[in-house]
Amino acid sequence: MENGFNIWSFNRKHLNLILKDHFFEFLWRPRPPSFLSSEKEKEIAKNLKKYSKKYEAEDLDVSLLPSEQEREKRRMLKEEWDNEWKRLHEEESLQRQKLRDGEASDEEEEYEAKNIEVEEVIDVSEEVLHLEYGQE
Repeated sequence: MENGFNIWSFNRKHLNLILKDHFFEFLWRPRPPSFLSSEKEKEIAKNLKKYSKKYEAEDLDVSLLPSEQEREKRRMLKEEWDNEWKRLHEEESLQRQKLRDGEASDEEEEYEAKNIEVEEVIDVSEEVLHLEYGQE
């Protein structure tokens, strides 16, 4: 069997070949040496909950930042649209006034609704029907 593993350098130089029976998987990631002393590592492990709360709060702030920026962007877009709509509304006010027969107001509360019914006879025709006796 050829079970085993090869060790290569970062620049593709073959460093070692190790053969092993019953070898199925090998996971390895090189880790650089720690900059912390062993005492400092022990202290961090001891106070890990305190540190995790601190960094979770920072992570939450960072995760909320894009949504806050997105809300600000939407608010700005809405404000731009409102300003544009008001400008167009003012530009078209003369046309609307002409369509209302000179009435200047755009407010619905200032208008009185009137129902006008118009009846118009379109066509009248007379037809004589002959009925025989007993067919009524």
